[in-house]
Parts: sequence; structure tokens; C-alpha cells
Amino acid sequence: MNRNGTYPSHAIVLRTRNLGEKDRIMTLLSPEGKFCAVAKGARATKSKLSAVSQPFVRARFLVARGRSLDIASQAEIEDAHIAISADLKRTAWASYLCELCDQLPEHQPEAEVFELLCAALGHLALREGDELALVGHWFQAHFLSILGYAPTIGICVANGEKIILAPDDDDAKIAFSPVMGGTLCSGCASRDPQRQTLSAGVLRALHNLTRAPVPPTGETLELTTAARRDLRDCLRRLLAVHLGARLKSQKFLDDVLTPG
Repeated sequence: MNRNGTYPSHAIVLRTRNLGEKDRIMTLLSPEGKFCAVAKGARATKSKLSAVSQPFVRARFLVARGRSLDIASQAEIEDAHIAISADLKRTAWASYLCELCDQLPEHQPEAEVFELLCAALGHLALREGDELALVGHWFQAHFLSILGYAPTIGICVANGEKIILAPDDDDAKIAFSPVMGGTLCSGCASRDPQRQTLSAGVLRALHNLTRAPVPPTGETLELTTAARRDLRDCLRRLLAVHLGARLKSQKFLDDVLTPG
């Protein structure tokens, strides 16, 4: 920070809300952490901050320290992600991923999450159709891993015994406990009455998602419609357990993706 109390910040706008008649409060995610800043006059017609104070925008900000809220005095857009904002399905997925990031505490270093969100938004802008869900699943799996909640797969979380996921039997059913954090052998399955029963194929996909450097494609992650639904539900339950919150954007996402 320099003497006049300003500092640069490379950040993504997670969400905005109105303040007074002309201003917006932006919730931003930067490598240094999540924080809020006011975009003065951003709702005015000719404001230079109007375009930058929109969800999903990645920009370089110059932020001034304020008594209660910091103030974004200047900003330079790096990527407005116009392709996301112009498409309802992309917007729904981006809103969901940004709300996940908004669950993080403020002012704690989040360089890995920031880079993950940058990558996910970039892929959402380029992918179409069912590929969007694969980007979303990839993000959620890595998000859990970064936070230290990557599920244990192939080992019983209750007794430590190995559970074999036969590569030639994707349909084999295995108990999975989001609360306990992973797979359960048949003898320990009853320890969690709320357990899920997932196929070996779904568990293998979950394992691979966490380790994939980029989101998979439909060709590299071949799952039936039912298996993709199970994967979606598994990731959501893991996030609900560890974040303790139901996301408002989840309903929006489901409404957009449900055939009308």
C-alpha cells in the first residue's frame, strides 16, 4: 500500500448490490482474498465504473482504503466474459460458481481459488451444451480439494480397508458418505443412515475430476444421464456438508437446466 492508502488488486466480481442512488458495492475475489469495495457512481449513465462493476468481470482495480468500506477509484477490464453474460445457461453456471466463492471468509489468501475461478469462467465462455456441466463439476471437485475436503475414494473412511473399484465394472454399487468424507465398505455402510449408493463409474469420475488439470469433455468423461445426475448430487451434498449453506443460485441453475 502506498502513502495515500491505495492498493492495486487483480480481482473477479462475484456479485454486486446497490448502495444509495448511484453507487454499487462489489464483492470481489482476488489472490489475496475476498473483500468488498464501493464503485462510486457506477449506476450513473456515463460512469467509467459501470461496465466493470458487473458480475463475472475480471479486472485490475485501484482501491482506496475507506473507514467502513474500501473504494474502487479506478479499474481496467481484463475480461468482461461477455459470452457468459449473453447466454442464460452460462450465466446460471457462472452465478453458481461465484456464489460458492462468496462463501469463503474475507481477507484470507485465496490464490488457488482465484486461479480456479479464472479458469472455470474462461472454459464456460467457450463451452456449450452438456460441456458446461462438466466445467461446473470440475470446478466443484477442485474447490473441495483446495479447501481440504477432497473425498476419500477407494478406501473405507471408517476402518481404512481398501475398496476395489474394478475398471471393467462401472455399475458396481458402493456406499458413499458425504458426512464422513468418502467411501464405505459393505460392513461399515450402516454407520451413515444418510449415505448415498453410487456406482464405481461415478466414484471413478469424481476421483478423476479432482486431478484433471482442465475440465473434461464428453469424450474424456463418458457417463450416462443417470450417472451425471448422481455425480451432480454427490458434489452438492459434499458442498452442503462442508459449507453449511444452500446456495440461492442453485435453484436458478436447476430452473434454467430443466427442460420446459
